[in-house]
Amino acid sequence: MPTNPVLTRQLPFALPDFAAISPEDYRSAVTASMATQLDALAALRDDPSPATLENVLGAWEDAEADLRRALSAFFAVRASDTNDELEAIDEELAPVLAGHEDSIFLDRGLYSRLQSLEGRIADGAVEADEQDRYALDELLRAFRRAGVELDDSQQVRLRELNRELAELSSRFETMNRGARNAGGFDVTEAELAGLSDDERAALREGDGYRIALVNTTQQPLAARLTDADLRRRLFDASTSRALQGEFDTRELVVATARARAERAALLGYRDHASIVAEAGCAKSTDAILDMLVPLAQAGLAKAREEAAELSARYAELNPGAKFTAADWTFVEAIVRRERFSFDEADLGEYLQVDKVLAAVYAAAEELYAITFHPRADLLGHAPETQTFEVHDADGSTIGLFVMDFWARPTKNGGAWMSNLVDQSTRDGALPVVTNNCNYTRTTTSITWDEVITMFHEFGHALHGLLADSRYASRSGTNTPRDFVEFPSQVNEFWAWTPGRVLPAEWVDRLTEASRFGQGYATAETEISSLLDLAWHMTPLEELPTSADEVEEFERAALERHGLVEPLVPPRYRSQYFAHIWGGGYAASYYGYAWAKVMDADAVAWFGEQGDDLRASGEHFRRTLLAPGGSVDPMETYRRFRGRDPQLQPLLDRLGLTLP
Repeated sequence: MPTNPVLTRQLPFALPDFAAISPEDYRSAVTASMATQLDALAALRDDPSPATLENVLGAWEDAEADLRRALSAFFAVRASDTNDELEAIDEELAPVLAGHEDSIFLDRGLYSRLQSLEGRIADGAVEADEQDRYALDELLRAFRRAGVELDDSQQVRLRELNRELAELSSRFETMNRGARNAGGFDVTEAELAGLSDDERAALREGDGYRIALVNTTQQPLAARLTDADLRRRLFDASTSRALQGEFDTRELVVATARARAERAALLGYRDHASIVAEAGCAKSTDAILDMLVPLAQAGLAKAREEAAELSARYAELNPGAKFTAADWTFVEAIVRRERFSFDEADLGEYLQVDKVLAAVYAAAEELYAITFHPRADLLGHAPETQTFEVHDADGSTIGLFVMDFWARPTKNGGAWMSNLVDQSTRDGALPVVTNNCNYTRTTTSITWDEVITMFHEFGHALHGLLADSRYASRSGTNTPRDFVEFPSQVNEFWAWTPGRVLPAEWVDRLTEASRFGQGYATAETEISSLLDLAWHMTPLEELPTSADEVEEFERAALERHGLVEPLVPPRYRSQYFAHIWGGGYAASYYGYAWAKVMDADAVAWFGEQGDDLRASGEHFRRTLLAPGGSVDPMETYRRFRGRDPQLQPLLDRLGLTLP
């Protein structure tokens, strides 16, 4: 019987043979791999021999290897180049996968086998190192959080809820993409005043022009559109998407929040956010709120000061016109140019896509002595991807990096990294990681924000490529949600190195200019973080019961913290908050802020080390990137920094003062 191409290994890599894969291959690979895993875990569970690291933890990793590989390939393609058949398979598989996970983590026999290994380690019969102990502890905690200690009737209801949530997540992702695409609209060339020739060319569609929405509330084009009516039209399209019609997501939002709340109560937790916090670095929702609420309030206070200045300048530019949220980024750009003699449009020659990408690679080479070598013979997960073999300083192969640059209607919005293959020293697997962007083919230069995004996502890629862990399930970016963004945020810092992307003079000017508007940037993001927590910290009986209540719930939740400000809307509103309803960040969007604290503190450390960037990079690589999630992430931070992270460097960076 021929091998399924999804699971075919192209040695020394395990890159799937994407050119040979049909949608049906994904379905059959996932289905077969689930059966294989269950059989292997049954053998692990029923093994009469004494529990050892190899026949428990090793066997666990082997059991899930094929399914991990199949799902990584499927989800990478579904996110980057989907079609109706793949969408249907995803909706079909979502509840099946949820049931499959339940059949594992609700298996009391498996749990008992893990406990047996725990007991033998405690008794000294089995010698385990830090990675072994952490992997076992995390597995045991996952079983408890999954409900293994519930009685039979409770487990039946838990399985129903897990299945329902899987279906809801898949449906939300599909509908949210539809709402984003449907929210775009046609415009005339005259309405596009303020855009460059390249920007207008990027909007060309047939004989006319069309503006497509991006994921966030504020749309980047608004910063350059001189037509105020068009800015308002664009803002209204963004904030009203998914509120009505074919792609109204509000019923999905309500159903998801209520199912998560019911499941949390069933598991003995106060709320869903408490489960997430316990699994992360924060450990409690109180710790999250203690950091997040003051930061959001400080950001909004600063944003209101900024609003007064922007409103005054808008009144000078447009006497009698009202300054609105739709005008914020446009006027902010004007004031930044006037105050700092800075116009981002002047950076075009430096922000060519190819030049920026070369700078991204060069920074990695300077820090970690790794190099990137094209492999035209290896096909990635989407059309026209670029594949690179990554070498270490000694010439040895580290893994593969696959870049998917191009926007397409079949692709999720934004930018992201994903693993196609997880690194493991135990089985010798080399990592294969992707970066996925959404540049149009006519794009020549990009914005500075997009430069930062490119460095950010490549930071995730480096976390995966430089992994050095025993167990694949714990390597690279397989860390808690409130830690995983930290290394990628640190990588943003290297975009600011004079001469890397911009000449020193421009870096100085841009650094000064970038501090302007930090109040708004902080507020819009952390308001969204608190909105996420509101949905996931509210008891079931207090959550909305219908779609009509969603907007009022959102307003009341933010009002409790004094964070309702029409000029500063959340970065994501509830109905298109893809991170939390379809993207795996439920109750953990706060992780970006949590990670920023570590990021600013780590960048301060790099500043203390002097000019030996290579030595600093090697220390960061070995102490923090390489371990990934194979040991307690906060312990890796202490080994890197010598202490716990401190908040002050972030406040200094943002120019904020806590209330």
